[in-house]
Amino acid sequence: MAVLRGSPVSTLLKVGLNTTGRDFVVGDVHGHFSQLQHQLKLLQFDGNSDRLFCVGDVVDRGEESEAMLELVDQRRCFSVLGNHEAMMIAGFEKPEDAGLHLSNGGEWFYRLPRTRQQRYAEQARTWPWAIEIETSRGPVGLVHANVPQSSWHEVSKQLQAMAADWQAGAPLTSHAIEYAAQNLLWNRTLVLRLYSEFLESEANKRRIVAHWQSPGSDEWVAQGTVSQLAPFDIEGVAGVCMGHTYVPVPIRAGRCHFLDTYRGDPGEALGIICINAS
Repeated sequence: MAVLRGSPVSTLLKVGLNTTGRDFVVGDVHGHFSQLQHQLKLLQFDGNSDRLFCVGDVVDRGEESEAMLELVDQRRCFSVLGNHEAMMIAGFEKPEDAGLHLSNGGEWFYRLPRTRQQRYAEQARTWPWAIEIETSRGPVGLVHANVPQSSWHEVSKQLQAMAADWQAGAPLTSHAIEYAAQNLLWNRTLVLRLYSEFLESEANKRRIVAHWQSPGSDEWVAQGTVSQLAPFDIEGVAGVCMGHTYVPVPIRAGRCHFLDTYRGDPGEALGIICINAS
């Protein structure tokens, strides 16, 4: 097994208030660097004052995974770890386990020289698993897939439990790391609840189509009863942005923002929202 070395940041990275510009969050980019640049240009993104945050899965499937890895510097462009970056790390550290990554768009990685593979795997090893961004309305969380128990405190607790092992270079199969990975990088509890409560409704399907066709449309907001929205009212933060599972448009349900909207098909766009608009 390869031993990776790097300078890991905290598994839960806290980012201060942006006093000079805007903070944007984008859903799973999956190697579509040019599409991201196109949309940022439309938003008049200013790299000197604005910041970009990714919800993980910046690699695989598209043709520009390396460009996305080069973009993420954790200073002006941030990213949490997604399950695709985790598969990339696992495939490098233990090549006999690379099959899962290869079958999910990771072919590009194994065509690279081994030294470049190591560079990217080491880079991803330093990424946080969750980010808290301070805004004027309170902290907004980023995590790739799910918020266990609808509690940001539970996210923090699970990351604390595995932080020392992860930063020491323990593999993804280590107990505390694997437990956090299953809950934060792979689990679909909240988004499956979103589908069952809201997106499978024929009336809502029509509303979403109308919303998508509206010029300058932002997030579609799920309207429901208190009990329907309760799982999405995440405790401990003002909001949480996540990806991992496709949704037809950016969707807000309670305090949750679901942003994985782009598969590369004609007419689609990456889900991007501004979280500190005045």
